[in-house]
Amino acid sequence: MNRNNQKNEKVINTNEIRQYFFNYLNKVNYKGTFGVAKFSSVYNDLMPVQQDNIKGKLKEQFNEFMDTGSIISLGIFYTPEIIDCINVEENGKIDMDRWNLYSDEYEHLNIMLKEKSKEIADNFNGIAYPPTTETPAEKIKNVKDYYQNTISHRLVAEYAGIGWRGKNELIITEDSGPTLRLTSILINIPMLQGSKIESKCGECTACLDICPFLNNKANLQDYREKCRKFIFSFGLKHDVCGKCIRACFRDSIFRKQFSTLS
Repeated sequence: MNRNNQKNEKVINTNEIRQYFFNYLNKVNYKGTFGVAKFSSVYNDLMPVQQDNIKGKLKEQFNEFMDTGSIISLGIFYTPEIIDCINVEENGKIDMDRWNLYSDEYEHLNIMLKEKSKEIADNFNGIAYPPTTETPAEKIKNVKDYYQNTISHRLVAEYAGIGWRGKNELIITEDSGPTLRLTSILINIPMLQGSKIESKCGECTACLDICPFLNNKANLQDYREKCRKFIFSFGLKHDVCGKCIRACFRDSIFRKQFSTLS
């Protein structure tokens, strides 16, 4: 197959799956994002335990994926109204009912992404990784217990060019900041692959200013575990926080850009 035919096949495959996903988003009235990362680039940057997870799923297909494979990144955005439910203070007290609206939407987006990524994987001969490990909280003794059961959806989105890695360790998109949930699909058909975007956060510290763990992560041993325990102490319906997401969306150097597109 010559180069033009190869490129055409990549364009056709990528557009077909992208349109499949966006047709779904239009039906459910949500905004989303789509990108494709080079499999080997993501794999080489994963934790060893996550690399083992992928090898276990791919088995004899692993070498082929390292040569020609891709990973699709799918994202669905929260609405601005939901983001504004995070950590809202009313009469000197945090409104937990409003915060739980964000918590419920977190679970809702996870379900949507899980179902749609599996459907796409089944239709296009891929392997879906759900947005969360769905490991029961009582079985989690440390944040590291999650790693062996999943891959980094943020890393996939980063290599797919969906956004850059922010100071809050989340993916920051050009139009809506970090207000999204992500899932991934391993696939080995010709596709147009994106590339990493350099950070554009600059001197902005909005996410760091709202979170003592992020602000001091360089000096904390295993800050992610401390963050997990802190989130658990909130008593929300699901183990989420969102403070750094809201801070980036509403208070960062990009707030006017995000606001005009919300």
